[in-house]
Amino acid sequence: MRLSLMLLWRDWRAGELRVLAIALVLAVACVTSVGFFADRLQQALTSEARQLLGGDVVLVADHPFALAIREEIVARRLQLAESLSFTSMARTGSEAQLAAVKAVSDGYPLRGKLRIAPAAGVADAETSTLPAAGEVWVDERLAGVFAVGVGDQIELGNSRLKVSAILTLEPDRGTSFFNFAPRLLMRLDDVAATGLVQNGSRISYALLAAGEREAVAAFEQSIAPKLGRGESMQSLMHARPEIRSTRSEEHTSELQ
Repeated sequence: MRLSLMLLWRDWRAGELRVLAIALVLAVACVTSVGFFADRLQQALTSEARQLLGGDVVLVADHPFALAIREEIVARRLQLAESLSFTSMARTGSEAQLAAVKAVSDGYPLRGKLRIAPAAGVADAETSTLPAAGEVWVDERLAGVFAVGVGDQIELGNSRLKVSAILTLEPDRGTSFFNFAPRLLMRLDDVAATGLVQNGSRISYALLAAGEREAVAAFEQSIAPKLGRGESMQSLMHARPEIRSTRSEEHTSELQ
């Protein structure tokens, strides 16, 4: 034992063990740093993918969802928001323009933030609010077509709605042809007064859910076999192409 300690002390004084110890510390630090960076990158990509959905799980259909599905979301203690999307002619005086209308409920979006500006071409900011009753937010293209600003009015169906902000970002805006039309965001409660939702109307209905990972996973597993005709589910695993691309990037980072 004494001889071992003497040899250890000799090697330490010679510097070889110190170099080995420093190399070991550096190796452990590098591995830890890479693991920490990969974990943060994975979390960032997952967060980005959820923002592209507006929630953790989104159910989409060409008809209103059954009340039982809403009740299941609430029963699992998940957050719930609703939206419906359609195209319609918006008007101001003699001008008319086909617009992509999205009507949303309180709580929307469940992931990510809307961004609005007080006028076209000025700095925007995140917001946690929605248009008030009787108000709409329009994007810069629609504001430009109509030459309207905050405080002006737009006609939509049977309703006259006040423009209260310029919409600059929707986190869950997709890339379909429908989404290339000028945008208009309004409250779900104001849709009935427009008279635009009728039998035969082409409308996309969506239920957004978000919550703890385990509860979300259990809901996905439970709801998948219950989806009927014209109903689909979007999530981190069942997503639009741009979200699948984000998931692929996340998987690549995990492999590295």
